[in-house]
Amino acid sequence: MGIKNQRPHLSSLETGWNKFWKDFWSGTKPTIEASWCKTGRINQGLKTKITISINSIISHHRTKFKIGKTGDAYIRGDKKDYRNDYHFMYLLYKSKSSSYVSELEEHYIEKYMKSHPKANQNKRVRAPGKKMYSYDGYYYLYIVCTDE
Repeated sequence: MGIKNQRPHLSSLETGWNKFWKDFWSGTKPTIEASWCKTGRINQGLKTKITISINSIISHHRTKFKIGKTGDAYIRGDKKDYRNDYHFMYLLYKSKSSSYVSELEEHYIEKYMKSHPKANQNKRVRAPGKKMYSYDGYYYLYIVCTDE
């Protein structure tokens, strides 16, 4: 279960000048869109709702995408590999259980590797040995995509 961190978040410590230079040298980070985010226990109804959301996002952007999990969407979107390659990060599911999020991530990566092999940028279903850490006590399933 996630525990809320007591330290100030890096987003509150970052100055405008720091953001400017980071954007200049590393590219602009994806816009985080949380309005698609669902919660609850994993069941067929929840999976159907998330699938509808993913299909809607994919059909709107019609470009490459990647499905993943994180404990901090701000920090994940700030990484260099997402700054240049993706424009939007849609949060699809949030839970205090990292295992729920991991289960959904594997399910959707496998599903969309089969149905959208060219557009899906995930290289494998399960990431090797990556432990998630949460800032706010929640873990997130997300999809990132470009806007071309």
